[in-house]
Amino acid sequence: MSQRFIRKDVLEKVRTLSAFDYLRNYAPDLLVKNGRTDYYHRDHDSLHFSNGKWYWWSQGKGGTSALDYLIIVEGYEFKDACNYLSDLMNVSAPVTTYYHPKPVKPFELPIKDKNNDLVIRYLCEIRKIDKGIVDDFISKGMIYQSANFKNAVFVGYDKDKPAYAFKRSIFKNFKLDHAGSNKAFSFNYTNVNNDVLHVFEAAIDLLSYMTLLKMDEMDYTEFNYLSLAGASDKITSKSEADIPIALKAYLERNPNIKTIIFHLDNDEVGIGATAKIISILNSKYQCIDEHPKMHKDVNELLLYVNKTTNNLILKHYLAMMIMQRRAFKSLGWS
Repeated sequence: MSQRFIRKDVLEKVRTLSAFDYLRNYAPDLLVKNGRTDYYHRDHDSLHFSNGKWYWWSQGKGGTSALDYLIIVEGYEFKDACNYLSDLMNVSAPVTTYYHPKPVKPFELPIKDKNNDLVIRYLCEIRKIDKGIVDDFISKGMIYQSANFKNAVFVGYDKDKPAYAFKRSIFKNFKLDHAGSNKAFSFNYTNVNNDVLHVFEAAIDLLSYMTLLKMDEMDYTEFNYLSLAGASDKITSKSEADIPIALKAYLERNPNIKTIIFHLDNDEVGIGATAKIISILNSKYQCIDEHPKMHKDVNELLLYVNKTTNNLILKHYLAMMIMQRRAFKSLGWS
């Protein structure tokens, strides 16, 4: 039978035990390694442990101590959790993990080239993205050509300060977040007067969708857009929380968002990631899965529309776009 009151010294003692050290010492089978220092819970795959802290993404709850973990995750009463931990620690003293935070270097963008000619040619001629759209993002400092390797660089901002950069080679299959990038500020376009957010795996898909809307004579600047920078793979492999950091942070910064339309890749990874994210967010947002049905991704769809010589196919696709626009209007979207 648990004690009616918890002594102050017992409470102070059990509060020193972190949730991670509790599991590592007394229930190690529940920890699944997920990278060099990160873990997730075997029974709750959206419950992650990193740098001494834990966060349960699907429930929006987190903390540090084992006491909080037992109460929130395992459903213990406060005094029962205290007594249980105290008994464990008396029988077998836990081995404690010490964390040494690395010094944080200020974020610096890759050095810019003297012009953007190669990147413009790649995006507009190879990827078929509208030049006016590309020029607009270049003028805002959100796309440019790097001096080294001539990569296309897609920049995300924390207010007016660069905080994220995604590098994509225009010559080979190389793509990578730039060192020090903060995924919370992934490449995006924001219209604070609209409550619809379109979500993509990559910046090129985002720009491709804008181009398709422009081809259909729609105002692409009317909506909000966000690139997840390939987070779908990490969701599926458990190396990122079920709600990508980029999406979670964007929604926190933009509480006006009511509808989220997902355009992730038409493959097992993209479809699976979409389903997982929607299952978490659909209680708060209207979520729609609009992944390309007959093409791998949105850019492949754009390339198809550009190269087809069959006017009937093109008209059919544009008719579908018009139907989608009408659907938007029926939901009260202008």
